Amino acid sequence: MMALRRAVKILGGLDTLGDKLNTSTKTLELMIAGEEKVPHPLFTQTVGLLLEATQRQGRKDTPDSNQGGRKEKHQ
Repeated sequence: MMALRRAVKILGGLDTLGDKLNTSTKTLELMIAGEEKVPHPLFTQTVGLLLEATQRQGRKDTPDSNQGGRKEKHQ
């Protein structure tokens, strides 16, 4: 499961992710391997952790919604 793999990488390991999700490392390993289904609440919590982590990194490659989106065309 891609979101779990990404969360492991960003958070620094299975143990840290397991602590954040209140889930055992073994269960996470099984879910990442596709041997066990990821419960929807755990998936949602994982996505939340990924969003928090990327916000803390202050990503510059994503436009800020306060800066406006499209530029007006000049004719």
